[in-house]
Amino acid sequence: MAARRVDLAPEADVSVAVAAYPGVDLVLVLTPGRDPVSQAMVEAAIAPLAIKAAPVARINAVVPSPDASDEAVAAAVAYLAAARSVTGQLLAVGI
Repeated sequence: MAARRVDLAPEADVSVAVAAYPGVDLVLVLTPGRDPVSQAMVEAAIAPLAIKAAPVARINAVVPSPDASDEAVAAAVAYLAAARSVTGQLLAVGI
């Protein structure tokens, strides 16, 4: 199964986004724009969401900086989508 990329707007609720794709491997792209506390909370939620989804699905995230290139973000998404044994991880891009 190929992982699905889901771009999350700064105001999006990560748990609602994951619940919308039950049983699907996800790579969440955490679009910049959250305040620091909200960003920390979203990042902290990835591992527990991955544990809850396992072993049926994998949940990973890419955290691009505001100046990250689209190519760098796409490469990080492709890596996490292909890494079948990786779940609950965050990759920072352009930081």
